[in-house]
Amino acid sequence: MVGKAYDVIVVGAGIFGSCTAYHCQRLGLRTLLLEQYSLGHSNGSSHGKSRIIRYAHTDPEYVPLVGDSYLQIEELEKKRGEKLWNKLGLLWAATGNQVDSISGHLKKHNIDHEVLPGTKITERYPQFKFDDKWTALIDPMGGVIYANKWLKAFQEEFITLGGTIQDNEPVISYGETDNVIVNVKTSTGEYKTNKIIFTVGCWITKFFPNVNFQIKPISLAVCYWNAKDEKNNHLLDEKHFPVVIAKNLEKKEYFFALPDTDYPGAIKLVLDEGDDLAGDLSHPTKNNQELVTIPGSFIKDHIPVIDGSSPYKVDQCKYTNSPDHHYLIGPVSSENSKILVGGCGSGSGFKTAPGIGRSLAEMAAGKSTTVDVTFFSPSRFETPA
Repeated sequence: MVGKAYDVIVVGAGIFGSCTAYHCQRLGLRTLLLEQYSLGHSNGSSHGKSRIIRYAHTDPEYVPLVGDSYLQIEELEKKRGEKLWNKLGLLWAATGNQVDSISGHLKKHNIDHEVLPGTKITERYPQFKFDDKWTALIDPMGGVIYANKWLKAFQEEFITLGGTIQDNEPVISYGETDNVIVNVKTSTGEYKTNKIIFTVGCWITKFFPNVNFQIKPISLAVCYWNAKDEKNNHLLDEKHFPVVIAKNLEKKEYFFALPDTDYPGAIKLVLDEGDDLAGDLSHPTKNNQELVTIPGSFIKDHIPVIDGSSPYKVDQCKYTNSPDHHYLIGPVSSENSKILVGGCGSGSGFKTAPGIGRSLAEMAAGKSTTVDVTFFSPSRFETPA
């Protein structure tokens, strides 16, 4: 027996799904948000206390999405009377010419920023040490997202608007009946919907096993590091430590770092690489040791106040990227507008989730998107007939 009918069903209540469901309901679409685990679980990519928000990006198409997120979070903070992020400034340090390219993108969008030679970074941030092989970009709007608060805020606002969340209810199957309605079967019931949106992180490979592009989720070792001397702990807090992107293009080693938001006295500094997930999409029992030693070596070379010999703590996080490392936003197939996807956002997606959610909701409602997201359409992977 088929249960309730909805205008939209969103599958996956991470940050992409929660933002999408909120915007669907806000547009007047009767929306059900389904989650296979308990809300706020740590099995995917949306858990934890901190993420980075920044305008600076290697591709200009991301800048408008970030701008939309800043506007939405400002609105949400005022509505809720709650601080959802902290403006710290972003330090983007890179070898080669990458900083010049990013600066060009930001100039086109009239985004304030500053470029520094690597040798001048220490004057701005005494924790760091770089030589003239490096160049820095300072994005003053960079900051730390309070990730768990963002997730909770969008879920609560969705419910306030009349939306329905059902957790611990995995989707078993879905299918179209008459080219208009989608039937959705879960572990506890069946539903009908006009549109279904999958925001399922690494589980995208489960729901779309036959797409003509390869998605390979990985497990990151999320390392936290203490100061060598406790007297320098203040240099690790949000008043003194910026959010950081560091890219050694010659070594092909990419890192991101945040202040001690998650664990007081311990910065988060992570190598942007990972191990393969198991066949059931679970984390490996233990990550490859290089995912710890390589960031440790970076710390020894460039952040001398930090003890890079051994991390204070190592967590795990699942990353899901498309073959070209850009998001998937829109219908899975250009021939079917009823089944949409928002995914492959690992590494930068948390900050753009409000804009992505708005775009997916507008698509589900048959509206033009506020932000142009055609660059991220899954149709780019379709084979020409």
